This record gives sequence, C-alpha cells and structure tokens, in this order.
Amino acid sequence: MRVTAAVATSFYACAAPDDGLDRPIARAFDQVLHWSDLRQVIPVDATPKDSAAFAQQYIDSWMHQQVVLHTAELNQPDQGMDMEAQIEDYRRSLVIFNYEQALVDQKLDTAVTGAEIEAYYEAHRTDFELKDDMIRARWFKVNEADRRVIRRMEQRFISGGGEELREVEVWLAQRGVAIIDRSSSWIPASELKAEVQQDAVQDVIVSDGKVVLVDGTSAWFVEVLEHRSRNSVSPLELVRPDIRAILLNQRKLKLIADMRRSVYEQAQKNQDVETFAP
Repeated sequence: MRVTAAVATSFYACAAPDDGLDRPIARAFDQVLHWSDLRQVIPVDATPKDSAAFAQQYIDSWMHQQVVLHTAELNQPDQGMDMEAQIEDYRRSLVIFNYEQALVDQKLDTAVTGAEIEAYYEAHRTDFELKDDMIRARWFKVNEADRRVIRRMEQRFISGGGEELREVEVWLAQRGVAIIDRSSSWIPASELKAEVQQDAVQDVIVSDGKVVLVDGTSAWFVEVLEHRSRNSVSPLELVRPDIRAILLNQRKLKLIADMRRSVYEQAQKNQDVETFAP
C-alpha cells in the first residue's frame, strides 16, 4: 500500500479527508488503522513530501506489527499466566510507580549535610572496604641524558625547601614537562604503577614519601602523600558521593512507606476498606 499525494497534502494541512469520514487507511486481519490514528503521529510541521514518507513508514510498521501480534496470539500456550491478568498487573504497577515518583520529585529533601555523611560513615565503616590500594600523589617524568642534572634535580626534589622546589617547577615548565597532581583526590595505586613501570614504585606507595627512579636517560620523580591499603577502610572523601546516595535512597523509601501507611489509615478512617467474615 502506498500513500497518495492527496492524502499527504491532508497530513500537511492537518485536515480531515475530503469525504469527511474517519475512513480506514489499512487493515491487518480484524484490526483496522483509521485516518484519526494516523493523523496523530504525523508531525504538524512536516512538508507534504515528508508527511507522505512518514505515513508510509508508519503504515508498513503497523501492518507488520499486527501480523506478528496475530501470529503470536494464535500460538499462545494454553497454560501459564493469563495475558490479560499480566497486563492489568503491569498497569497497576505503572500507575503506582508514577504516583510515587511524582511524590518523591515533589517532597524529597535532597539536602544532605556533612555531619550526616560523617555519622553514617562512622557507623558503617566496615561497609567501605577498599578493593585496591589507594593513594594521593604527585609525579612527573624527566628525560635527561646528563646525570648531573638529574642528581641536582633529585637533591632539590627530595630535601629542598620551598624556594628550591619552585626552581624545580620553573625548570619543568621551561621544558614543557607536566606535573601529574593527584594530591587532592584519591586514585588507585595502579594508575601510578601504569605510569612508572618499575618494581621499586611499590615500595614508595606503601611507605609514602618521595623517591626518584632512574631508568637510563629517564627519571620518574614521585611523591606519595597518603596511602590506604587494599582491604582497609576507604577514606571518607572517596565514598562521600556513595553515602549521600544511600542517605537519599533511605529518605525516598521512608517517604514512600509513610505515604502508603497514611493513605491506608485514611481509607480505614473513611471506611473505604473492609474485610468480610468467611
């Protein structure tokens, strides 16, 4: 079946067909697609050409769907849950879900204080066990053939004061060397190991502090500020977003439970529900 230009023009104008009737557009077994059904899905701002193309696509899709649905209904097993009962159960669940979601969107208090997060963290520390070593660290890599330069940089990096460390930063900036700074957030130790592929890096991860690892003309300058071992309790900063989500979910569940109890108690008070003796 193909949509005519006249029908396409009617789509574009959002008008009824010339005969003024809600005439059928397509049929599949005992199901009929009418003009009013098709008209609802045609974009009002579409050109006549686009309207015709969209209509043809919709009609083809509808007919294929009806054929498959008819075949499926004929081959439904005799046993099992009744299809209508399943549909009705799904409808009830969807209505309740939509109401509860609207209630949550309207009334849920999403403000979570730092004190609430810390209190939950302290009460549930064993729930936040680390699955990997975590660190706060800074590091950078220098490619330099002159070992005297590396030794001078190492001295300033390991034991230098503020002024000497600034000299190191200026030296790095002049050569376009970036400092990877993860000092303000926790990261898996594996991220550092992937950058500094030397066995000795594990020692500094565990002990914290600064180290320079030299490999030929390359040198990694690493500073581990803090370390938490695998299977230990996670730092609060790392799980703060998770705790906030947990607290909000608890509030949501309580809000829904309170609503359900309230509306049921009101129905009882109004004598809208009752049980009968057997």
